[in-house]
Amino acid sequence: MTSPSGKAREQDAAPSPPWMRPVQWLIQHARLEHLWLTVVFWTSVLLQSLAFGLCPYPPMIDYPQHVAMGAVYHRMLDRSAPEWSLYETNFFTYNAGIETAIGYLSYLMRPEAVGRMLFFFYPIAFAAAALRFCDIAKRPRWYALLALPLVYNFVCGWGFANFILGLPIAMLAVGAWIRLVDGRRGAWPIASVAILMMVVAYTHVLVMLCVCICVAVVGLIRLFEREPDDMLERFKTLLVPGAVMVPAVGYSYGAWKWARLTSHTFWEHSWAEGQDEPAWQKLRYLVYNTTGNFSDSWDQYLFIAAAVIAIAIWIHSLRGEFDPRMKRLAIAFALAYLIVPKVFIGTFHIYIRFLPIAVLFGLASLPVLKERAQWLIVAASAVALATGANLLWRFQTIPEMDDAMAIIDDIPENHKLIGVTYDAAPKGLFREIWVHLPSVYQARKRGILAYSFARNESPPIRYRADTEPPRPPGGFEWDGRVYDPHAAYARYYDMVLVRSWLGPDGSQVDPAAYVFKDLAPFVKQLSKRGRFYLYDASALSRGGYPTQLPDP
Repeated sequence: MTSPSGKAREQDAAPSPPWMRPVQWLIQHARLEHLWLTVVFWTSVLLQSLAFGLCPYPPMIDYPQHVAMGAVYHRMLDRSAPEWSLYETNFFTYNAGIETAIGYLSYLMRPEAVGRMLFFFYPIAFAAAALRFCDIAKRPRWYALLALPLVYNFVCGWGFANFILGLPIAMLAVGAWIRLVDGRRGAWPIASVAILMMVVAYTHVLVMLCVCICVAVVGLIRLFEREPDDMLERFKTLLVPGAVMVPAVGYSYGAWKWARLTSHTFWEHSWAEGQDEPAWQKLRYLVYNTTGNFSDSWDQYLFIAAAVIAIAIWIHSLRGEFDPRMKRLAIAFALAYLIVPKVFIGTFHIYIRFLPIAVLFGLASLPVLKERAQWLIVAASAVALATGANLLWRFQTIPEMDDAMAIIDDIPENHKLIGVTYDAAPKGLFREIWVHLPSVYQARKRGILAYSFARNESPPIRYRADTEPPRPPGGFEWDGRVYDPHAAYARYYDMVLVRSWLGPDGSQVDPAAYVFKDLAPFVKQLSKRGRFYLYDASALSRGGYPTQLPDP
């Protein structure tokens, strides 16, 4: 007979029911060394997720443009939609992840809500990638606490939505790919890497380029590492991982070539191609280029604190050995930051995009502590919690947010809208988030914008040939002074949304006379919300105004 204690052991050893296995898998991959560390880590991540999810207008400059294109794409899923007369679909592309997701998920909720939901999961995916690299490097998982100040990084503040959403997916894909190099096999591991790589390739080609850099570095390390087997045997171990990369790399190259062969637009900033900054300047602004979004620099201070803790780990480990693969990956992306131009292949801020990746690999390469250092763990936990709390508070207290959202609702549907923006950054932020505020109008209602990313070659929807609305001068969306009410393009747009400036005494300024000059009497103010003004300029679009004002 089996004793009662024996029966208990048999029950403990019994396999878990199928419905429990995903829960067990999640717990296994989510926990850190101690329960309290796990709680601290995921509390910080959740606070950052809530920051993105609860903010009606996340402070990311280009983000509203991506949401607007996703909303237009959703409407175009109806073949009878009037948008088909202005836009065309562009499925074979490389910069379309968030737009495509918004397009289909908008059957379930509003496009703006879909965008915020996608970014709600962004900090979670970023945190998971940090944990994955700690595991690969056989480093303590609590090192991932130091990566959390990187979530709302400089590139994220710019709102490069596809790059940002694709980045943690790419890092998870790289982690899974390294497992293949280390000998992991099986249908699901191989298929999952291939699927993740294709998602990355479709989401953003520059993220796929980062993946290729990782693959090249890890592959070369494998080929030339000191092992008893010869190079041919090491090369054979890379055949399967290399084959997994082929579809995604092929797709990225094909989509990039297709975009240039079929493009019927032009990039107005082609004069900036190859523009760069000296390496000393990149080093001087290293911290700012990593996390410089808040004007009081608290995000930079938290990043510096994480860096100091990382240095303390290295010193406390008696200057132990860095993980060789993670170290070389960090060096590769640090060199890319110093060498790659600022403007390259028709895209701004290229070199800055490598910084979060370099730091992520650098943290995962830190030496293992020779002895327990509780004060370092507590310090890392404090930085993580402060990061999460700071981000949530900042996102919920952006000045003039209610005014901005209300003025958009005041714009009638089916109009042509131009934004004239002064003082585009709200108090407390470096980022000029009001630049693309008019895009929220297109996300909520049908209408045409004076400035839209749909005029570019890479989004999944773009203007048809010869249907693009008149373009204002380059850079007008950043500087309201460029707007000319007498120009032909200005007469096309019957709604004008103005973000005004403050007077010398801090008072609000009615901008009509300055913006419209001698034509101010022929425009009608429809709404005023704080420093946001909405004008009906239909008289200008009809040309029904005299060439000069009558004498008084």
